Amino acid sequence: MKTKSVLLAICVILLSVVANAKIKDGQSMSGNSLSELGQYTITHSEAPVIHDNQVLETYELRYENATNSVKIAVVEEKKCKTFIVRNDEFEVQYNCQNGVFGVKKIEKRFQEIPEEEMNMKLNRVSYYAQRVICQGKKSDDDYLGLIACYFPELVNEEYQASF
Repeated sequence: MKTKSVLLAICVILLSVVANAKIKDGQSMSGNSLSELGQYTITHSEAPVIHDNQVLETYELRYENATNSVKIAVVEEKKCKTFIVRNDEFEVQYNCQNGVFGVKKIEKRFQEIPEEEMNMKLNRVSYYAQRVICQGKKSDDDYLGLIACYFPELVNEEYQASF
């Protein structure tokens, strides 16, 4: 557990060096996820997520050792942002609320995958460890990089092969 914490701290440091500029259309951000999924690349998605008749700013997250991409949709809330992170197999959300950024189970209003299925795939130890990832306001690119680094740890190992 201590090793994972150190590796994730290194990822955060590397992220802050890599993600200085805002991801714009046609540009990307990349880094090392420090997981078995390897290097990641984040770009604007050509197929945005639509929620409540609103087109959400949507990013595509790709890992070098994964066959499927992950979509990250950004929902602007009153005092925070919600990042809906999903692919065909798994979904969670990350929130920045009251100066704290961390993971939450997906709210019913965003849910597409049955809760029972998600509970089987969710690594509870990593989930509880990620409830608070960082404190203080960060840029969207910082949040996206943190998601890219932390997200792979949420999936139980036996389900990671389907990614």
